[in-house]
Amino acid sequence: MQPRSGSDDDRRSIMAAALRFLSDADAGPVPMATLLRSAGVSSRAFYRHFVSKDDLYLALLEDECRAVVRRVDRVADDAIGSPLDQLAAWIGTMFDIVVDPTQRMRLTVIDSEEVRAAKGYREARERQHAARERSLAEILRRGRSDGTFPLTDPDIDAVAINATVSRVLGGQTTDDPEALKQAQVNVLDFALRALGAITRR
Repeated sequence: MQPRSGSDDDRRSIMAAALRFLSDADAGPVPMATLLRSAGVSSRAFYRHFVSKDDLYLALLEDECRAVVRRVDRVADDAIGSPLDQLAAWIGTMFDIVVDPTQRMRLTVIDSEEVRAAKGYREARERQHAARERSLAEILRRGRSDGTFPLTDPDIDAVAINATVSRVLGGQTTDDPEALKQAQVNVLDFALRALGAITRR
């Protein structure tokens, strides 16, 4: 096996430096020279991986969103319990991500003003939302098939539930586990009523 070149390491270093700077809400825009110095790479190394700073920010967004999609996809793929259990697990997985301080910081970064201003951000975010909704729609289809969710229109409801989860998580201003747990329960209750589920178990 040949030793790996430093190219992948350079990319990781650049992305890690960007995360560090963007996690400081008071730092303001990140100067390219400062970013390169912190990453320990040259501008030539930067442009081997990214066509622009916007491209770097979109790469951060896509990396973080892919990690979230993998986790919720696993819930649908494992299909443990009833569709209701799977829906609860899908929502719970989203809340678990926010509870983790490192993951929460990374999600805050990709929702920062500088990242949101990147050209192509909206389109990339919409693609990632759609990827996340696919596993949820699959769970809802199972619930429609077995009668658990008699009122569901899976594709439309997946968008609505995902948007609700995102809105509630984005509005959380506390690290209090009990408050987060109650918010999770509230989202699940809302979803179950909308889907026509009468009981949870």
